[in-house]
Amino acid sequence: MDGLGSAASVIAVIDLTAKVTSLCFQYFKEVKSAKSDIKRLCGELDTLKTTLHSTRQLFDGPNGAQLQTSQRLRDGLHGCSSQLIELQTKLETKLNAGTARKAMRKFGVRALKWPFENKDVGSIIRTLEGYRDMLSAALTIDLAYVAAYPLISTY
Repeated sequence: MDGLGSAASVIAVIDLTAKVTSLCFQYFKEVKSAKSDIKRLCGELDTLKTTLHSTRQLFDGPNGAQLQTSQRLRDGLHGCSSQLIELQTKLETKLNAGTARKAMRKFGVRALKWPFENKDVGSIIRTLEGYRDMLSAALTIDLAYVAAYPLISTY
């Protein structure tokens, strides 16, 4: 995967992370019973987003082409993207349930329910942590390589 393709993949996953975080905040405002699960998930999404932003900065930097290990993270980015799309779909489906929810809200009944059990949230967080750790490890390897073999200018 070339540098441009890597950066584009990272940008796509950053965007997905932001969308899922936004959906979680909508649930946070309306669902009282799952606030701790939502906070935990949002915390992991925020940490993942920070790692992805750092990855993007390195890809876009002067040594981006030298980051060979990180350039090969297509599978990790794809897996992370798939997990986030699945989360987004499940959250949006419940959030946009339609007229029954709107009718119940008129009568003061909270119809929105957090679509995950506590154990599911733990599993999702562990999966996202795994993708984040994989990205971090690859970046660490690359940065050590770049430090050991700095870019030699041909000017």
